[in-house]
Amino acid sequence: MAPERAPFPMFDVQYNFFRDLDRRCLAEGLTEEQSAAVVELKRKTIESPLNRSNPLVADVLAGRTTFVAAYDGFSRSFRGLRRLVPKTHDADWNERLEQLAQIVPNVRHFRRRSLCAADNPLNLTLYGALAGFAAGVLINYSDTGGLEPGEAAAGLLGGSQLTFIAGLAAFGFFSGTAAMFKYRVRDYKQIHAREAAGYMDLTYGFFIAGDLHGWTEYLRSEAGAARAKLARPD
Repeated sequence: MAPERAPFPMFDVQYNFFRDLDRRCLAEGLTEEQSAAVVELKRKTIESPLNRSNPLVADVLAGRTTFVAAYDGFSRSFRGLRRLVPKTHDADWNERLEQLAQIVPNVRHFRRRSLCAADNPLNLTLYGALAGFAAGVLINYSDTGGLEPGEAAAGLLGGSQLTFIAGLAAFGFFSGTAAMFKYRVRDYKQIHAREAAGYMDLTYGFFIAGDLHGWTEYLRSEAGAARAKLARPD
């Protein structure tokens, strides 16, 4: 017997799947029947047991939070200079973030890795300075033959030692800045997560209200606006 097909297409992020459905509606001519079919598929996806098993989705459907509010809660700890500060590992935070990432794209840069993780300039500057100090100690130690202890200790505070520390600290800072952009800054090639969260809140709002007609008309008007924009000359 052939395996039963899954009722819904597999997708990594629900926003991306819904936007693909919107593009299909746009491509097929924006008829009311086609738009209603897209809305029906979205409705079935939202009410599916798999989707409802996501605790964040359950909270949104119960009216306890919104996707925008969830995004803002994560973003608050990574705004401005806060992204430079080391973050402790937080399993509950990361689990909740993963729940949001199943719905909204471009949010995994809010993951809290470890207080010692090499994902920020402060940590890597410190690591570079320590490496520079260790390198200076080894080099000075190899050159201290015949020197008195006081002279050897003075060498550890000399210009060559400070050069090692400053050089590797600077290298650590630039490496940490690159790591920050990799791990702690959103991908500018993707849609801003807050905008995507707002779209998903609107979509779930239609579902919660049971307003399938309004949902269909909204989809048609949005797709019509997108078509007009594409047809507009540069």
